[in-house]
Amino acid sequence: LMGGVHGNNRLGGNSLLDCVVFGRLTGKDLVKTCLKGCKPVSLADLAEGRTGVSKRAIVVGGGLAGFSAANTVLEHGGEVLLLDKSAFCGGNSSKATSGINGCCTRTQKNLGVKDSVELFESDCMKGGSKSPELIKTMVENSGNSVDWLVDNFDLDLSLLARLGGHSAERTHRGKERFPGMTITYAQIQMAEAISKAHPDKCQIINKARVNDLITEDGEVVGVEYTTKDGQTHKAYGPVILATGGFGADFSKD
Repeated sequence: LMGGVHGNNRLGGNSLLDCVVFGRLTGKDLVKTCLKGCKPVSLADLAEGRTGVSKRAIVVGGGLAGFSAANTVLEHGGEVLLLDKSAFCGGNSSKATSGINGCCTRTQKNLGVKDSVELFESDCMKGGSKSPELIKTMVENSGNSVDWLVDNFDLDLSLLARLGGHSAERTHRGKERFPGMTITYAQIQMAEAISKAHPDKCQIINKARVNDLITEDGEVVGVEYTTKDGQTHKAYGPVILATGGFGADFSKD
């Protein structure tokens, strides 16, 4: 299985949200199909070194999609190898300045905001998206994903705003000036804490460029990557591609 999380499909402009939603859903699907037998665990327990896990997935890309997928795999009892070609993780999502969109969240309910999946879906379609099936998936899982961020990463997303193209106040943020950085780094820090407590269960490698997908009988079974010292390595396991974003830049590099 190769689960793709492609940020190049901007999904009506909700890049920060689609990273979380599709990163989480891809991680869940991978656990169900390739990491069978893994049992759900607490991310906090993992970070404190209190819980053991088994079986490894390979995540390519260290932005919000990649770490959403990685943390989802970890909390479902899997292991993760995360590879990122940059010197630092964060990706395009760390540069987001408005907040994260989601409908039917606890914050909306607490503040008495009336919203619905149908309304959010309609707004996204009006924004010019040509992927209604992806819009539907994203919107239906948006509220749960925002609540997941709050519950698992000690994030304050209690402030709401209604931005252009939206029919309700559904852009969530806290008091921080750069919510994208706050959300992304909270996920990175959790994975790094788990990596420190369980280095055999969560490994993060920067300056690691994935050059090729390893296939057997037409199925993706791993990746080939080059590290900063010029050495080429191979890693085997189910692969999640989370390499999109950066303004839908389709150039070679």
